[in-house]
Amino acid sequence: MALGILLLSGCSADAGTPAPSPNAGGPQGGAAQDDARPVLAPGTTAATGTFVDTGAASGAITGSVAITVDDEGIFQLVVTDLSVTDGLATQFTLTADSLSPDEACLDSDWRFGLGQVDAGHDPAAALVFPIGGSDGIGQGDLSFIREVVLTRAPTGGTVDKACPIPIVSHAPLVWNIPDMRPGLDVEDSGASAGAMGIVTLDSDDKPIAYTVAQGDTLSAIAQRFGIALDDLFYLNPRRSPNPEDAQAFTGEVLNLSRGNR
Repeated sequence: MALGILLLSGCSADAGTPAPSPNAGGPQGGAAQDDARPVLAPGTTAATGTFVDTGAASGAITGSVAITVDDEGIFQLVVTDLSVTDGLATQFTLTADSLSPDEACLDSDWRFGLGQVDAGHDPAAALVFPIGGSDGIGQGDLSFIREVVLTRAPTGGTVDKACPIPIVSHAPLVWNIPDMRPGLDVEDSGASAGAMGIVTLDSDDKPIAYTVAQGDTLSAIAQRFGIALDDLFYLNPRRSPNPEDAQAFTGEVLNLSRGNR
């Protein structure tokens, strides 16, 4: 069993990396308001999925996945009836991207490695990988995670640069949890000091995204939209390199839509 490692691609400093906005502020008044958030009880099955046949393996891949809550309140991935017909070692990764059924390569800006299974795994043996607690990934709401991806375990051989992480199979997740932020409502109060960026609206004139301007701070941005800083982090679990980075980056696009997180 292996602990997960958060992997965020595109984190190297290059011309496409946004620069920190000057005077970027840290968390201020960052605790979200008490909005009677639900707590998932131990034993809860939060999401389920089934591996699809991508045609990438020399034989069928079968098995089911579930994200559950253990007795300590920790989210975990449970894999059952996993059968890899060629018997080779595989590894599991969570991704925030929705993949097409025949997706061949894992190229995601947010992925979370959970560990691997040795060659010759017995399908009758369930696999359990810890993910994190209610104060961890996604501010305790993992529903932004779309798929569980099965890839080949590294062999030490030459890596195909065109497809460094080939997909063997993947399991789309179906979530069955209540609204974890029932009191979260985003409203634009207008530009103000530290929050002078551009707002993107949906067809109902509701703010769904915000482009950070030079001199903006996250605390001021959160205040502009009537939410706590913790809510802003909640809405942006895929921020790179760290979802809770205290800096606002000039040109960074922040999500303001609960449906788009």
